Amino acid sequence: MNGPRPHEVEDFDVSALPDICDWRNMNGKNYLSWSVNQHVPRYCGSCWSMGTTSAIADRFNILNNLTTITPVSIDAQMVINNQWGGSCNGGNPNEVYENAYESGLVHGSCEQYIAYNL
Repeated sequence: MNGPRPHEVEDFDVSALPDICDWRNMNGKNYLSWSVNQHVPRYCGSCWSMGTTSAIADRFNILNNLTTITPVSIDAQMVINNQWGGSCNGGNPNEVYENAYESGLVHGSCEQYIAYNL
């Protein structure tokens, strides 16, 4: 990358930024994945898995400009099953990103979320 990063420019024109940037309603489209209760059907401390898989799916939805039939969903249960960052006892979101890069992730329809360590 050449030159300073945007936040390092002293004379950055803040007025050039939009008043609102809400990916739930960007020009009438919702680019965000749906919310899921991590404690249903039973208690599971999988916020680390839910948050990271949703964040990755959201980036795909933004990148694809929602040109797919349905929004992208990534399987949080598969991440728990493989212990790619933790279990229902808690975990580390960074490891999800590392494993996503190294091995890939599967679509949310591949396995139902059961809130359970396998």
